[in-house]
Amino acid sequence: MQFIFRPRNLLFHDFIDWMAPVGRAAKLFFNSLSIESVRGINWAELRYHCKWMGLDSFHFIAVSSLLISVALTIQCVVELQKYQAADISGAAISIGLLRELGPLTISVAWCARVGARISEEARNQRSHFDNDRDFARHFLPVRATAALLMSIPLGAYGLAVGFVTAALYAPMIGVNSSIDFAEAARIAITDKDIFVYFFKLIAINPLVGVFAGCASGLAARDSDMPVAAKAVTFTFLACYGLNLLITMAAFIEGTPHL
Repeated sequence: MQFIFRPRNLLFHDFIDWMAPVGRAAKLFFNSLSIESVRGINWAELRYHCKWMGLDSFHFIAVSSLLISVALTIQCVVELQKYQAADISGAAISIGLLRELGPLTISVAWCARVGARISEEARNQRSHFDNDRDFARHFLPVRATAALLMSIPLGAYGLAVGFVTAALYAPMIGVNSSIDFAEAARIAITDKDIFVYFFKLIAINPLVGVFAGCASGLAARDSDMPVAAKAVTFTFLACYGLNLLITMAAFIEGTPHL
């Protein structure tokens, strides 16, 4: 009986522990919404964060996009060949990259990288601030701004690398030509797909990573307590959940029938 009532042994305790920073992240978000936060942005510091979030991540985005695109192309083309429909693989691959694989793999991985580093900075620098409100208005805005700014070129760059890779590789394994691949993709892609893709990559995922890192760093009880793992876990779970909600809102029409 003692085993049942010990908090550490309760069912879903690990999940509760992973998502514990949610409340603090929400508090930081609302505390950061002020003119003082914007005025306090140091442009030299902003350039520094833009460099490590953006420029230092270009190779990571390129390699990740290439590998995921090749894997998706193989799966789609091989399966569609069974139904003599390999020439429409461009539609399936482009939709897959835009709607889910891009936001849920490359983007979330980049945001987890950002969140992990920010969590270490937040843990080490929290003593410089009087309270969470002071932290939210001076530590957080410059990092959130850098993440938002860098997500735009990185998102476009990753999409371009992934699409070009798929278009060039698909003819090697069964598609008639890269032109046929591109034409199928052009017909399938809608304005909604592009909007949802960039909305997830710009407005959702980067902010989740930044606030997850800040909340996890502030929650550390000791200065040497590891916080990156918690920030990464929180980032992945929150991004997956929010991306699912956005997908449901954007693409499910009417009332589902069971």
